[in-house]
Amino acid sequence: MTVSPDWTPPPPPEASGRRPIRPGLLWIGVGIALGGHLLTILIGWLVALNVSGEAPVNFLYVAGIGQVVLAVAALAYGITATVRARDGGIGVGIIIGWAIGLIISPVVGFGVCISLVDGNGTFG
Repeated sequence: MTVSPDWTPPPPPEASGRRPIRPGLLWIGVGIALGGHLLTILIGWLVALNVSGEAPVNFLYVAGIGQVVLAVAALAYGITATVRARDGGIGVGIIIGWAIGLIISPVVGFGVCISLVDGNGTFG
């Protein structure tokens, strides 16, 4: 195969303008999402302890509503940041952290409900 003398190499591909996914930013996103899960459980627990009525039921309502709000916010931001923005990993981390928290939160919530059923609202 011979190369013609007027051949030039092709131009480099155009830069997409997106930052590469950096592990540090990914872990920050995971931490933000897991913190959101923890916050919904803590708010539900505090409401259950301070509002009259059935404490486990109050906890389940508040924590459940908080988890739905967190799901909408985490998925909306995570997908938007990953697809449109040049985020570098926080959006992907938020989606990953939300999914991990979705597995862990029911276990923690079950423990909180058991503590509330016992009547003291603490774990001791």
